[in-house]
Amino acid sequence: MAELKETTEEAERLKVFRKAEKMGQEEFGKQLGLDHSVISRYENNRLNIPIDFVKKLHDVFNMSFEWFYTGKGNRKFTPEKGTLIKDIKTLETNHKILTEQVSSLKSELLKLHREFHAFKAEMK
Repeated sequence: MAELKETTEEAERLKVFRKAEKMGQEEFGKQLGLDHSVISRYENNRLNIPIDFVKKLHDVFNMSFEWFYTGKGNRKFTPEKGTLIKDIKTLETNHKILTEQVSSLKSELLKLHREFHAFKAEMK
């Protein structure tokens, strides 16, 4: 494999992530089932970082995919807690409101329909 030259942002973020976890390359590699030399090659852009490695970072250390690939957001993935119940309640409320609006519009449409036919009958 040809040696890569420039350090990529992903390689830099990998190093930042490892250091934020307060680990050397050897311990970090052990946690991921890799030799420290592989971690070194990833961090120094001598080896492309494969997607399965990034997924393992997410699985083992809860690293955010968004942060790793874009640098945006938090380094660690933090799912919002309690949003499912909140979302369900919001959906139930919205459903009730929409059902009432549909019923009201249906009544208005029937009224207009009757008025139209009454007007049409008068025009004959």
